Formats: sequence, C-alpha cells, structure tokens
Amino acid sequence: MNSTFILFCRREWQLLFRNTANLVQPLCFFVIITLLFPFSLPLENELLSRIGGGVIWVSAVLAILMSLDAMFKADYNDGALEQWLMHPRSLPIAMLAKVFIHWVATGLLLTLFSPVLSMAFRIPTDQIWVLFIGLLLGTPSLSLIGAIGAALTVSLHRGGVLLAVIILPLYIPILIFGAGMITQSSLGASIDSQVYALIAILTLAITLTPFAIAGALRITIE
Repeated sequence: MNSTFILFCRREWQLLFRNTANLVQPLCFFVIITLLFPFSLPLENELLSRIGGGVIWVSAVLAILMSLDAMFKADYNDGALEQWLMHPRSLPIAMLAKVFIHWVATGLLLTLFSPVLSMAFRIPTDQIWVLFIGLLLGTPSLSLIGAIGAALTVSLHRGGVLLAVIILPLYIPILIFGAGMITQSSLGASIDSQVYALIAILTLAITLTPFAIAGALRITIE
C-alpha cells in the first residue's frame, strides 16, 4: 500500500514539472479573480475587509474547479488509465496519491498565497490565520470530491461544464463552513464548530472518495 502511494506520488510529481502550466494557471486565475475586487472598490471602504475572506474562498473554489478537467485527460489520452485498471496495484491508493499531488499543486499553493492576497482586503491578522487554517482544511476535500467528477467526465471532449454542474453543489457545504469561520472570527465567536465540520468532511473524503474515483474510472473506461 505504501509503495503504491509513494510510487504514484513520485510519478505525478515528475509529470507536474514537465507541464508547469498545470501549476501556474490555477494560481494566476486565483490571484486575478481575487484582486478584481480590491481594484473595483475604494481602499478605505470597510466592505473590503468584510467580504475579503468570502471572495478568497470563492476564488479558490473556482481555481481548483478549473484545474480538475485536466486531472485525468493526459492519462486517458495516452492509455495510462486502461493500464491502471488492469494493474494489480490498488487503484484507490493510486488515485489518493494522484489527488494528493493535485492538491499540493493547487490547493496548498493557493492556501500559501492567501495571506498575501488578504492584505489587499485589509483583513485583520487574526482573521488571516483563520482563513489560512480554513483553506488548509478545506482545499484537500475540494480536490478529492472534484476528482470524482473529473473521473466521470474524462472521456468527454468538452466536459468542463458538466463537471461544474456535478461538483459545485457538493462544494457548497465546504464553502459555507470555510467562509463561516471568518465571519465567526470577525464577531469574536468560536470557530470550533466550523473547524470540526471541515475536519469531518476531510476525514470522510479521504476514506471514501478514492474508492469512488476508482469506481468512476471503471465505469467511464469500461
């Protein structure tokens, strides 16, 4: 099990740096969409600090969603997916490794950039850390859940719209709890319930989605 996870992590990491567009495009999209709001409102406007956390969360969701369509495309086009289905190694573990590298290249990178972008909204320092923790807990679930939709639409030539229709409703609870952490923090209230909810979602996603992704790929390919 561990050897399969490490082997696929190494493979996906090498492929990631052969095609750096998959690394740069989501980050550029995230930064551009986020900065549109500070540019459109006066800097002294208090509305910026109130909506900043929600804007960053929505931008992160859209950036990760944009990156999902290409998650399995190259493997589908070169026949790697068929080989995975016939290989004796555990397909769910392999998919967990693939999603992990996808999250490192998208969700983790966006999370690390979020404090810098928060400064454009003049978000208080204590709320910046709340935003950071929320994204760190929430973005892995976005990648895991999104991978199911990517697996279901991998054989479609233009599956991006269908992928968004399938996945966006499933993202709403994560977005609500993540953005709710910032709202609760700004009011001086406890964020424990939102943190526990994101941890619960992440635990379920890590446990169940690798099998769902493997099953979706079998249905799509076979």
